[in-house]
Amino acid sequence: MKEEIFLEVLKKLNGLNYLFFSGMAVSVYTEGKREAGDTDVIVHKKDINKFAKRMGTKVKKRFFDKGTFFGEDYGFVIDFKGQEVEATNGYPRERMAKGTFDKLFKRKVRKIFLGKEVFIEPIEELIVQKAFMHREKDLADLKLLLNQKIDKDFVIELAEDWGKKQEILKVLKEIGYMV
Repeated sequence: MKEEIFLEVLKKLNGLNYLFFSGMAVSVYTEGKREAGDTDVIVHKKDINKFAKRMGTKVKKRFFDKGTFFGEDYGFVIDFKGQEVEATNGYPRERMAKGTFDKLFKRKVRKIFLGKEVFIEPIEELIVQKAFMHREKDLADLKLLLNQKIDKDFVIELAEDWGKKQEILKVLKEIGYMV
């Protein structure tokens, strides 16, 4: 990820309710030790159309298969000056239908990254998501995040939200998380 492009995307998020997630959040939590390949951002449903307009695109209803879950969202993927930016209003489909996703906006984390204030998903959501996906790159990310302080009860709550509590907790324990 090129710093100047990231900072341009961040400017376009100014005043909107957003949080970076997935690999982008890993990059922030690890202070750049893990470089993000793309820019993943969740934008609140009330703001996602504004963000799309600022990025020069339109929001679309999307249906997609991430391998371990199906997504149905309003979002977009755009090549912004050579950097892939993916925006979503939430995932996976089951959490959106149950209404358990929006709690993340209430618990978003403020960090300083590249000298700028950014908002990212709570560490608990990030590790649950990575354990749920459990691809090789997700397991590597989980190892990088082991030193982060977590709220065990919130991890369990989120694992239940994802609908795979036992499987998620098993993966986390195998990596070394005390859950």
